[in-house]
Amino acid sequence: MVGKRPKTMAEILRQAVASDGRSIWRLARDADIHYPILYLFIKGDKSGHRRGLTLDSADKLAKALNLELRPKKKGR
Repeated sequence: MVGKRPKTMAEILRQAVASDGRSIWRLARDADIHYPILYLFIKGDKSGHRRGLTLDSADKLAKALNLELRPKKKGR
């Protein structure tokens, strides 16, 4: 049986943005991230290539989305 790979931090952030309800522009403003940076992270460029975020930007976005990074509980 092949185990499911864990979600990456980027996947978790993108999923949280998709379910948040705010526009990318609003989230960028709330997180104090430049709109083009957040847009390219979420939507990608013309070829569909998504960009990454710096750790500082990921931290700001996580705070705006009310997310936190914490260790997994043992046994999971």
